[in-house]
Amino acid sequence: STNNEIKRRAANGAPEGLAVLTDEQTGGRGRRGNAFQSLKGKGLYCSILLRPRLVLDLDKLSTLTAWVAVAASRAVEACCGLRPGIKWTNDLVLGGRKLCGILTELELEAETAALRHVVVGVGINLTQTAADFGPEVAPVAVSLAQALGRAPRRAEMAAAVLAALDGLYAAFPAERAAWLERYRADCLTLGRTVRLLRAGEEEEAFAEAV
Repeated sequence: STNNEIKRRAANGAPEGLAVLTDEQTGGRGRRGNAFQSLKGKGLYCSILLRPRLVLDLDKLSTLTAWVAVAASRAVEACCGLRPGIKWTNDLVLGGRKLCGILTELELEAETAALRHVVVGVGINLTQTAADFGPEVAPVAVSLAQALGRAPRRAEMAAAVLAALDGLYAAFPAERAAWLERYRADCLTLGRTVRLLRAGEEEEAFAEAV
């Protein structure tokens, strides 16, 4: 897990802006502890360390994952010329199937609740085939190679992601209105029936607005 590696290095004083990329994750994960398939040589798997200097409340920090989704969508568009949609809150989607997963984690100081650091993890499917995904994952996942007939070089995609995240970080949280407008435009969840999952409970609802 690149997120775990960043957290290990952060505990040892690693500087802000550290990025860790790997060829494969054996412990890749997503939200709510779900596994994230990270096949060797098939995707971009990277995490970035941030140490926000501003005093941010948790309400502002809780929107960071959505900001990252917009940045990742911009990165794919910059490399490939097409812009994925966003499935609330943090999946990039092409043709109804998942292209990219995002996991944002933060660490607080126990005594003061002060923010120590934020870890932003991004996983983008580049060259997987249906056979790579397997029968369970293939119906719900897609790679750029499948969608476009080709995929950008991993280094090119990584550079685009880092550049987009750099722009996000420079704007966060001051330019909230502009990023929220972009998120709404990209969000595929609006106008649909959704399932709300929380604390082991599930209910159906209609997504009206962000």
